[in-house]
Order: sequence, then C-alpha cells, then structure tokens
Amino acid sequence: MAKILVIDDELLIRTMLSEVIGSLGHEVVVKENLTEGLATAKETCFDVIYLDVLLPDGNGLESINDIRLASSCPELIIMTGHATPDDAEIAVRHGVWEYLRKPFTVEHIVRSLTRVLAFREQKRQQLKSSLKRDEIIGSSPSLMQALDLVAQAAVTSVNTLVQGKTGTGKELFSRAIHDNSSRSSKPFVALDCASFTETLLESHLFGHKKGAFTGATADREGVLQAADGGTLFLDEIGELPMQQQSAFLRVLETKRFRPVGATKEITSDFRLVVATNKDLREMVRLGLFREDLLYRLRGLSITLPPLRERKEDLSELVTWWLDKRADSHGQQVKVVSDDFMETIMAYDWPGNVREFIHSMDRACTTVGQESVLYSTHLPVELRVSVARAETGKQLGKKFDAPSATESFYSAQKQHPMGTSSPAQSVGGFVPQSLKEHRLTKEKEYIEGLLLHTNGDIKLAHTLAGVSRGHLYELMKKHGCSK
Repeated sequence: MAKILVIDDELLIRTMLSEVIGSLGHEVVVKENLTEGLATAKETCFDVIYLDVLLPDGNGLESINDIRLASSCPELIIMTGHATPDDAEIAVRHGVWEYLRKPFTVEHIVRSLTRVLAFREQKRQQLKSSLKRDEIIGSSPSLMQALDLVAQAAVTSVNTLVQGKTGTGKELFSRAIHDNSSRSSKPFVALDCASFTETLLESHLFGHKKGAFTGATADREGVLQAADGGTLFLDEIGELPMQQQSAFLRVLETKRFRPVGATKEITSDFRLVVATNKDLREMVRLGLFREDLLYRLRGLSITLPPLRERKEDLSELVTWWLDKRADSHGQQVKVVSDDFMETIMAYDWPGNVREFIHSMDRACTTVGQESVLYSTHLPVELRVSVARAETGKQLGKKFDAPSATESFYSAQKQHPMGTSSPAQSVGGFVPQSLKEHRLTKEKEYIEGLLLHTNGDIKLAHTLAGVSRGHLYELMKKHGCSK
C-alpha cells in the first residue's frame, strides 16, 4: 500500500482523487492549500504527491524544490487547469513524473498512478539489490524484509526507529541506512543514551562551553554538532531522561540548539536514526517517554527479527564467521561437523547474533589447532539448554533451562560458603522449578524494596542499581504498585 498526498484547492478534485486512490487500496491525505501541504510533506513519508499549480497561497510550480526536500523524496505529479508550454517545460526539467491537465479521467488517474508506483518500486528494488550491508549476513525472508525497509530509509532523510532484541544488530542496520544514503560521505556519529548520567548525557548531546560546570576545562563539541551533514545514531533512546526528551524534541523541530553554558544557538543538518530494545508505547503509557517525541522518531520503523526466527541464516553465518576469524588470526579455515550444526540449529539464541558470535569464538578457542568443530566445543550453557529442551520434548513436557552461570550464582546467593543446603522435611518442601523459584524471590525483592523506600521510585531504582524504566517493567511483571 502506497501513501499519497493531494494538494488542491478544488473540493471536486480532492474528492475524486481520494475515491479513486482509495479504491486502489492506497492511503490518501488531502490538503487544500500550499502551506498545509508543504508542512504535511515534511512531517510524513509519501510515495507520490499530486500538486496543483494555482493555489490560494502560492504557485505549486515554484514550490517543486521544497517538495523535493521532503524526507521521503516523493514522486511528483503536477495538476493544472491552465496548462502552458513554459510551465510544462519547467515541470519536466524539475523531474516531475507527469504534467497533468485538468479535467482528467478516472482511467488516466489509475494508469498514471500504477505506472509511477511501479517505477518507484523498481528504484527501491535496484537499491536493495546493490545495498551495502557489511556484516549483515543472511537471506531469510524476515531478514530481507528488514533490509527492504533499510533500502526505503536510505533514499529518504526521515527519522527512523530501529527496534529489536539485544544482539540483533541495531547499530549495524543503522549504519547500513547511512552507508546507502546520500549522506554516506559525511559522519556517522553514535551515542549510547544508557552509558551516561543525565548531566553528562546533556553535555555529550549538545556540547558545552569552557566553565559551564565543574570539570568543563575546555569547549566540547556535542554529537548534534558533530553529525552536521551526516547521520546521528542514538542507541537505547528509551533511556533518554525526560528533561533531555523535551530539549531534543525542540531540536528535531528546529534543527537548532544551544550548547551547555553558551549564549547563542547553533544549527545542525543531521539525519536521525534511533534504536531501542524497549516498548516505547508502553513507556509512553507509564509516563516514561514523551508521546510527541515518539511520533517524531518513528517516521519509519524497522523491527529486526531475532535469530530464532531466521535459523535458515545460521549456515551462512557460520561460514562468514569462520572465514573472518581465520583471516584475522592467519589460520586455516575450520570446518564444522553435522552434530555441531544440529546443536546450534536446536538452540533458541536468546542473545541473538551477538551470542552466536561469542559462542563461535569460544568454540574456535576450545578446539585449538584442530580443524573440525564438534558440538562439544560449544559453550556448556548452550549445550545444557539444548539437552534439556530435547529431553523435555521426548518426555512430552517443557523444561526451562537456566544457564549454568545462573544456577551457580543462584546457589552462591543462598549458600555463600558453597555448602549444600540442609535437608528439608518432605512436608516442608514445596517442589517448584528453578525459574519459578527465581520469579518468587524477585517479586519478594521488589515488594520489599518498594516497602523500604515507601514507594519512592527514584530512590528504589537507585538502590536496586537498575534504570527507572527497568524497575517499572519489573513492577508490571509482578503486579506490584507503589
């Protein structure tokens, strides 16, 4: 489904185009003047824009360049009831798809729109086929769907939100958007919003002047300024404090900001890509994220598939990693056995590609100088998880498989000296899985923490050593309230 904008002051034309375009299954937005039309084109991604020439507040032909600057680079169809050869030449020289004379028929609209959308799809597919996708390995349907959206994002300057679980490669996809865009020769500047305190984050975002605060011994350029002309990538955008969210929203609207301690504003022409593994809609509901900022961030959204949903890519990933490691270590490329592949195919990869790389690296280290990798070379935690899952299937039951590391630390917390627990009477022992036991203890901890802090969320998340958002997630998970 395409998204179409119609800018025309004639009600009959707006109604006709809306009905025809809607009947073809596309979404259509209509505006009756140039001012509203241009504002809408800048805020929303459109595939095609129908633009009238003579409008109450301006000439459509004179606004072609402004339309061209819209973030989605839409195809343009000029409409006029007063066609002239000179205007037709201007339109063609500015690269419009068609110079359309009024009145026009339904058949003409259908034919013209079908062609322009086919042309736009062809351009997108060409870009997709030649897409620079360094270290994004695989060709599964879910991965190709994500890369299709990367190709769409690359030809625009619209704000893009990349979502996905930890380890799915959010920064890699964000870099791919930049590398395939017209800004690829300019800087790609990344900032992890979860890595700094609120004060330091403000300084890293906006920069600061010497003497702005204790420790500011020199002027510092922020990432907003460093990304001028290029792409700004903000990772873990859900960790952006509310105060910075308000300030950053203004930056997105004006592309102007003031470094900490400065008296004058500066401008920056950056393209924004943000990433998160959190549910921003839920954070909005909890009052942890501004709804208006979320709307501005998700001009285009890309959700990355977890590795368990694209296991057909594992064989290609294995080959890629073994080749890469052999090159970096100056060694012969290792090969894998059938049982190695069977094991990694049976695993769910909760840590996604990041966990896969670490597991492959450990396996290659374990095998030493030998040339064949067997399943026994994989990490114990991985093999335990697979063994438990397979045994559960055979018994017709589901077993949750905590990692060996989790089991070890759980035991250490209960018995710091490493001694075994005293025997319990049959009547006093309630059998439950280790996962259920951990959930019970986690809930008791959250309830006790909230009681101890008298419901003070700021103090509670500080004492717990987790972010405010994480604490709210735990409270929701266990049904706890202030």
